[in-house]
Amino acid sequence: MIKDLCITVPIILHLDHGTYEGCIKALEAGFSSVMFDGSHLEFRENFQKSSEIIKLANTKGASVEVEVGTLAGEEDGVLGLGDQADVNECMQISTLNPTMLAAGIGNMHGPYPPN
Repeated sequence: MIKDLCITVPIILHLDHGTYEGCIKALEAGFSSVMFDGSHLEFRENFQKSSEIIKLANTKGASVEVEVGTLAGEEDGVLGLGDQADVNECMQISTLNPTMLAAGIGNMHGPYPPN
């Protein structure tokens, strides 16, 4: 696509808040960056799927953001309660060497309530 469009500046193609399957497909299709949103999963499953995505991304030269804890509010039809990330889980998932780690700290997506 870059060659076909004669693009001469650095660009990335990023999948944001992707499922496991979506991240795998995006990496196989040549995306340069994915954000795996496993925050709604039990930590063990989030860790395992994050590991698999990171391993594949490393073979493709792509970056990966993973998430621990949840943000309050709604994004892409998923409602988060704003759980604060567990520090030990953050430390564990960081051993996978993701490019980025999104840790829920009580923040939220969308408009903040007036109070």
